[in-house]
Amino acid sequence: MPRQSEALASSIIHLLNVKMAKLQDVWDVIGIQEEKRLERMGSVKIHIEMLLNEMIHEEELLNDQLNEAIQNWQEKLQALCSELLLDLYKADKNSTPLQLEKELRDEVTTLLKERDFRMEQCEILLKEDQALCNDLCKTPYYIPTGKVPSLQEIEELKNHILSAAKEKERRLGTFLGLRHEITNLMANIDHVPDTTFEKDAVLEQEDLFFLSDENIKSLEVLRQQLVKRKEELVTMQESLKEQIHSLWITLQIPTEQQNMETTGPICEVNAVLQQNLEQLQQMKIKNIKEVITGIREQLHTYWDKCLYSQQKRELDFLQSENFTEELLRVHDEELLKITLYYEKYQELFDNFEKWERWWKLFLEFEKKASDPNRYANRGGTLLREEKDRTLLQKKLPKLEEELKLNILTWETEQGGPFMINGQKPMIYIATQWEQHRFKKDQEKQERSVKKDDASICRTPLKRPLCPSNTPQSKIRKLNGTSTIISSGSACNRVVKTPRKTPNAGKLPDLLQRPSLQDKKTIDTSIPNVARQPGTFNALVTSYSEFSRDLSRKSNCVKGQLNSTTLENP
Repeated sequence: MPRQSEALASSIIHLLNVKMAKLQDVWDVIGIQEEKRLERMGSVKIHIEMLLNEMIHEEELLNDQLNEAIQNWQEKLQALCSELLLDLYKADKNSTPLQLEKELRDEVTTLLKERDFRMEQCEILLKEDQALCNDLCKTPYYIPTGKVPSLQEIEELKNHILSAAKEKERRLGTFLGLRHEITNLMANIDHVPDTTFEKDAVLEQEDLFFLSDENIKSLEVLRQQLVKRKEELVTMQESLKEQIHSLWITLQIPTEQQNMETTGPICEVNAVLQQNLEQLQQMKIKNIKEVITGIREQLHTYWDKCLYSQQKRELDFLQSENFTEELLRVHDEELLKITLYYEKYQELFDNFEKWERWWKLFLEFEKKASDPNRYANRGGTLLREEKDRTLLQKKLPKLEEELKLNILTWETEQGGPFMINGQKPMIYIATQWEQHRFKKDQEKQERSVKKDDASICRTPLKRPLCPSNTPQSKIRKLNGTSTIISSGSACNRVVKTPRKTPNAGKLPDLLQRPSLQDKKTIDTSIPNVARQPGTFNALVTSYSEFSRDLSRKSNCVKGQLNSTTLENP
């Protein structure tokens, strides 16, 4: 399909032909000669050629201008892409110069707008960042003046502003909290800001205070100083209260008159307490005899708590009757010394007192457990007592272990053994356990003897147990016990010594039964018994000797022991 421009060119040629034909007709009518016609047609040709040449020149000039413009736009575009850190623009290769010029022109316009936008945005962000960094005393984000920021730099600047804003918010919260606490502490301890920094931190507006790291740290240091000062004042207040309370007890001040004002700022309260203390001290000086007597009573109370021996309580100044301020001072120092000593090792003394209390309760439970009449008790009391006894038996060893640690701490710090009435506490406790077990074994042995005596006496023998030529007493193993068979009474007397019981804890060596390796000696079972043969108290030194002797005389005693049975050891 032909282009419209070609059709238009054809129409122009046709028009030219028509117009030339019309011109020929006019010349014919006029009667213009051929020469004149040629002349006139030459003029027409010249006009037409000039017009076309002029148009061609103008279009060629336009083409040159387009090429120059394209070159110019390409240079600007390259500079902008470099400045904005963008890739170089690539035009369509099939574009005509006119299209290429328009594309390049439009792209340059877009990039110029992008540059202006970045510059404006950067300027705003830099101002915001500068303000935040001024408050925080930090270095702002740096972008050279006049430089077009890249997209990455814009993003980093935004992140820097966001981080600075969060940091300012955090520091501002810290500052407000510290300022509030510092203000309260100053008011509580009656402290007036005396330095420029304290005034800036407490009295000035928050937006005028630089939230730098150094300032925040300085505020924290100031807070710690005020807290320490408050703690000192509180400690002083507690000391004043203790002294006042001690003087109340010493001076025997009635309870209704013991009034201690503790409301208001600490400094004011301390001033009032100091005034009350001075008044009480004046009263103490006036009533020095009664005060010293009261202190001596307190000393005795603390000595009892600290388990002091009588020797430690014998202090010379306690016997003095010359009630002077110097004597009062000595008593005060001794009372302070024993008070600090008791407070330091209170856990040790409390644990020992608790052990003695629990031990007495344990012995009461043990006594009730051995009472045969306890089974007549009704209402669950027996079961409850047994549970309490079992629980107490478990708690006592734990308390003893804790007491060992307390004593070890005391001995490590004091550099010597801890004694109570000249005896180590753990030896005393071990002795109590051993005595208790020994007593239980004695009671069990007595009950066994009574039971066996009653059993043998109820079973009469038809003839003597052994011929007269046999030893009068033997020891036999009956039901796991050592039995002495004596013929020196109307009925054979059987004395059983108890076997070794598996009680908790270890019995003392004096109370332990002999092992199988020590059968040849039985002194630990029945002490102080002579071994002379032929006497009433003669003993067979081992179970093997007893068996051999019994086999030699079996024809004498076979079938006679109707109340006992032989068992292997």
